[in-house]
Amino acid sequence: SLPNAISYEALIDGQPEQYSWPDVDERDACALCYTSGTTGDPKGVLFSHRASVLHAMSSVMMDVMGLDSRAVVLAIVPMFHVNAWGMPYSVPMTGGKLVLPGPKMADGETLQQLIEAEGVTYSGGVPTVWLALADYLEKSGKRVPSLTRACSGGAALPQSLAERFDRLGVRLEHGWGMTEMSPIGTYNIPTSEMENLSVAEQGELRLKQGRAVYGVQMRICDDTGLELPRDGEAFGHLQVRGPFICSGYLGLDESDAHGADGWFDTGDVATIDAFGLMQITDRTKDVIKSGGEWISSIQLENAAIGHPAVAEAAVIGVPHPKWTERPLLIVVPQPGESPTKEDLLHFLADKVAKWWIPDDVVLVAEIPHTATGKISKKLLREQFADFSY
Repeated sequence: SLPNAISYEALIDGQPEQYSWPDVDERDACALCYTSGTTGDPKGVLFSHRASVLHAMSSVMMDVMGLDSRAVVLAIVPMFHVNAWGMPYSVPMTGGKLVLPGPKMADGETLQQLIEAEGVTYSGGVPTVWLALADYLEKSGKRVPSLTRACSGGAALPQSLAERFDRLGVRLEHGWGMTEMSPIGTYNIPTSEMENLSVAEQGELRLKQGRAVYGVQMRICDDTGLELPRDGEAFGHLQVRGPFICSGYLGLDESDAHGADGWFDTGDVATIDAFGLMQITDRTKDVIKSGGEWISSIQLENAAIGHPAVAEAAVIGVPHPKWTERPLLIVVPQPGESPTKEDLLHFLADKVAKWWIPDDVVLVAEIPHTATGKISKKLLREQFADFSY
């Protein structure tokens, strides 16, 4: 019933079996992807052949994805989202097997069946995908024995989710990047120094976004551009540069992406510790400024999702007559649960600073997401535009 449909066999019939590769300059464009648009309008990022190859070479290293010809990799990330984290390049580069999930990437049952059928050994996806898979595995009693490692990116990795996968026999690793970075910027694999720390200390470090991958320079700066120390306490604007980081946006002036010294401002607020581990504390546009002090929406969300009655949580800043802004906690309850405001705020009391505690909690049936599975703070702000304290 599809008009003008042609079968694949008819399409290639009579065509030569050998392909003559064109002579292409390595700096020519090879792909165009758009940013997720979680805080604003999406922007077009044009990748060169050179950047894509260098990024693939960096991403397959042992302290990153650690891929080889025996790897079976499930890319639970759509290819329109930074080329599925570069996996369609990095997996064939090593001779591994690439598995694509189709449109049901957030369906836990489908993912379990696909992982089992294909013998997937490594995978990458956003936290909402892993939540769906963990829920299904725990309820069904089924497992994914071939899957030993997986990467969670696109949003902060909640401690509760990492611990759930530990019990399921899968090590969930944290990675971070951006469309503008091709996309991988950091990856969290413990070093020998970290393995000598206590279990509690290792668990705390595990939730950070990781160390810069080869080819990425990284720093944090204050509002004046002064570089801040790598002590894990100072936090500032996260800036990066390197051979696979974009020089500008399609149709926009190059200055929209880079400063005069070539550093790209990621729009994130972060810390870097003595191990070189970077931790995002918030997006510049998402950080809540209350009484002149910053409150991290990400840390509040991670704390809230640890509550057993919470399936998903988001925090936005809303106007306040005295403090300018105060955090609003938005919660999707677990099926059959109805947590109260008092219960949720009491749960947060010993997990964050007292003045960080939200002044109100709203229960919703669902939280809006982008096409790549990230929470859309832009749509949440529009949804709660009339809310005020």
